[in-house]
Amino acid sequence: MPLPPSLRVAQRSALTDFYFHSWRLLPANILWAVVTLAIVGLAILVPPLIVLAPLAALPVAGIFRIATRIVRGESVSFWDGLSAWQSEMRPALALGTGLLGATIVLGFNFVSGILSDSLAGWAFATLAFWGLVGTWLFTWVAWPILLDPERARQPVRDRLRLAALLLIAHPARVGGLGLVLAVLLVVSTVAVVALVSVSVSFSALVAARYVLPAADRLESGLAQQTDRSL
Repeated sequence: MPLPPSLRVAQRSALTDFYFHSWRLLPANILWAVVTLAIVGLAILVPPLIVLAPLAALPVAGIFRIATRIVRGESVSFWDGLSAWQSEMRPALALGTGLLGATIVLGFNFVSGILSDSLAGWAFATLAFWGLVGTWLFTWVAWPILLDPERARQPVRDRLRLAALLLIAHPARVGGLGLVLAVLLVVSTVAVVALVSVSVSFSALVAARYVLPAADRLESGLAQQTDRSL
């Protein structure tokens, strides 16, 4: 299979995609912002409602469903994103809960280790930090593979396993993607309007353009190795 695109090419392609599909992606991004802000507001007013936080994964799944359909060259509409809320509800909630849980636990361990005055505590914080990095990178690999329309019939376990294998096989490649998107989202957080309307959808497009061809190539190579072993 052809080599996957470079990160620069993926970003250029994502810009083109966003230009032609902005009227689909902008509402999806705004819907994500509304749901997320509503959950945060409810959690501030009634702290036990923080348990609703994984529901923010549903609009994320909708954004990635639109982005992956665009990358795959399929017909796409805003309603494809909403349909993903139902068709991929369980895997999206499971992935969102897992990522959120890992981030909370690792973040707590990192802060407690940093505040410790012992060498063991700092070592613990270092391990937690790299765990946070791994969680961040897996996020951007897992979502496009999970919502890939060409893999919709595959078991969820197989899709997430492929995402993990891709991260292990190409840590530098995925690391570059994670760094670029981290900078983009941090800058967008300062410019709140960009985060609410554009940034998450554009990041999803970049990830889909960058990850899916690499996943296809890795999956093909694994299949060939399996055939040779048989």
